[in-house]
Amino acid sequence: MEAMALALLVAFSAPCQAAAQNAPYGWLVRSESDENDNRRVIAKPYEPIVGDILFFDDLSPFWERLYSLAGTGPPFHAGIVMKRRNGSLAALESGPDDTLHVYILELGSRLSDFKGVIQVRRNKVPVTPEKDQELTDFAYRQVGKKYAVWRLLLQGTPFRHRGGMKEQYLATTYMDRRRWLCAEIVVTGATMLGIFDPAVVKGTVTYPLDIVSDNKFDLSGVLEPAWTWRAAPPQGAEILDRPAGEPAPLASPGRSGSDLKPKP
Repeated sequence: MEAMALALLVAFSAPCQAAAQNAPYGWLVRSESDENDNRRVIAKPYEPIVGDILFFDDLSPFWERLYSLAGTGPPFHAGIVMKRRNGSLAALESGPDDTLHVYILELGSRLSDFKGVIQVRRNKVPVTPEKDQELTDFAYRQVGKKYAVWRLLLQGTPFRHRGGMKEQYLATTYMDRRRWLCAEIVVTGATMLGIFDPAVVKGTVTYPLDIVSDNKFDLSGVLEPAWTWRAAPPQGAEILDRPAGEPAPLASPGRSGSDLKPKP
């Protein structure tokens, strides 16, 4: 009996271990329809690159009510993938997990430790070494700055810049601030990399919900559609896998933030 139990344990744990080895940053999963309108679940290893945008939803009723006052909804938080000075990948975030400062968080543990739903929009825009370094330098200058609590609270009031004439004339993307909202620092980072056009996606009036889909902006030229992140692929999922070392596909050579268009 003990030998059988051990065999079952090995049998069930082996696929999980193999998945972890083949995809050290987890898996991207989504549901789609084929040509016959049959639904299928597909999964692929997450191969992060600089400029990927991460979206976090802790399923909090409190944040859902607060965000509804600003006319938006989940996801409630966002971050952007960057490289640390040692070359490892990390997430640049302002206020992760309801904290009050800017952090650079090791990417693997950030994804695996989060309690909630994570979505990922992968970057399609080639990042030059110079832009890569520029984002790294920017991120380290922001570490320790405060989360913009009061500016968050203003989003539910008439004093916010979003909407109407104020958005038309006052909205902008700051390349440096004393305090940051989570979406502001993501938009600034993506603008720095050439992913977002600052004339289209403006940090002071952009919420995570605006960039997780293409409802407000057409981001399809610069970001992949959102995938749900999972530590392991769900049972029965169709696995999409590229040969080791094959780069992530680009929409077309040289696509950049200039390909963005606001929705009419």
